[in-house]
Amino acid sequence: MIGEVIRPGAYPAIGERRLFDLISAAGGLTDKAGRNVTIEHHGDPSRKVDLQLSSNLAEDTQNNVDVFPGDTIIVSRAGVIYVVGDVNHPSGFLIEDTNLSVLKALALAGGSTRTSALNKTRILRQTPNGVQEIPVNLKKVLYAKAPDLPLVKGDILFIPGSAAKAAAYRTADAAMSLSTTLAVVAVDH
Repeated sequence: MIGEVIRPGAYPAIGERRLFDLISAAGGLTDKAGRNVTIEHHGDPSRKVDLQLSSNLAEDTQNNVDVFPGDTIIVSRAGVIYVVGDVNHPSGFLIEDTNLSVLKALALAGGSTRTSALNKTRILRQTPNGVQEIPVNLKKVLYAKAPDLPLVKGDILFIPGSAAKAAAYRTADAAMSLSTTLAVVAVDH
């Protein structure tokens, strides 16, 4: 057992052993474990078994395959995507499968703020040729007028702030504060 299990190492596969038995013997999956598991058969490395585990192993009976002595079980690490910029909770999030979209990532980050420049959102993706910028008009995506793009491991979703919106809100807040102060002064006199 190697990869994202609590206690990687060699475990006996004597008798009839199944994949989930050995994952359990290794202490279970780590919190960074992905859903991809590869089993390399001893003596025949070309005969690999690639499995995609479900999020609920108790109900995932089809992937609980037989394991034989000498097999190597490799549990993948989940990828990470990052949501940064003008959002409520910028952070990195584990991506276990390919179903994480821009909107889902935005929801994980607590949504955008009132000063976000939604139409200037970008996905920064590392490619063999360097960093690729993918423009996303998040305002259109939110109104279902543009597709919700899928994210891949390593992506950075950048939602910039709008200087104009920030200035407008500061001006409005200052005006509100001033009018409240003047109202209090007028009441006192």
